[in-house]
Amino acid sequence: KPHNDWFLSLDYNGAEVRTVLALLNRPQPEEDIHNWNVVNIFNSPEYRNQDIPIDRDDAKVLFFGWLYNPESEVIKSNLYDRDAIISKYYNDDSVNTVFGRNIKVDKRRALSYIVQSTTSDLVLERAIVISKLLENTNSFVSHLVHDEVVIDLADEDRHMVPKIKEVFSNNKLDKFMVNLSAGKNFYDLEELKL
Repeated sequence: KPHNDWFLSLDYNGAEVRTVLALLNRPQPEEDIHNWNVVNIFNSPEYRNQDIPIDRDDAKVLFFGWLYNPESEVIKSNLYDRDAIISKYYNDDSVNTVFGRNIKVDKRRALSYIVQSTTSDLVLERAIVISKLLENTNSFVSHLVHDEVVIDLADEDRHMVPKIKEVFSNNKLDKFMVNLSAGKNFYDLEELKL
């Protein structure tokens, strides 16, 4: 339970997928990324070769299975180009991220390290900025979970929610879609529309 009145959760919609797009300088869809992939990747003429409909959950499984398995050829779209990311951020047996991290890793796992390290750093950097934004208020960053920042929010600071969302959305790589939820405890968070 929060020390104040609410938990406010901000998480990137499809954080790793959006990181991949940003690293490739591709535009960010302004809708749920997994639904977007259903329409634009998995139901596109270059992918469709069966009559089995693919829904959002299927798209997530297929995408992440493809992203982290170098042998997978499930996605045939040029929109997601694993080789371009690897050639830009991996050399001499090391990953070099946009945040200046240098991580020694074999080529097979390089993409995973690039995407996950970059995503993690995006979230951490935004959490620091949000923490500074909340200075001199009763609200504070409570905790982080993967691509989610959770704010312990005081009622008198509720007016700041749109600004907090904007700060989280506009990261070093691009503007990512943000899912908001709030509740009186972390277990019972409900979607918050702004």
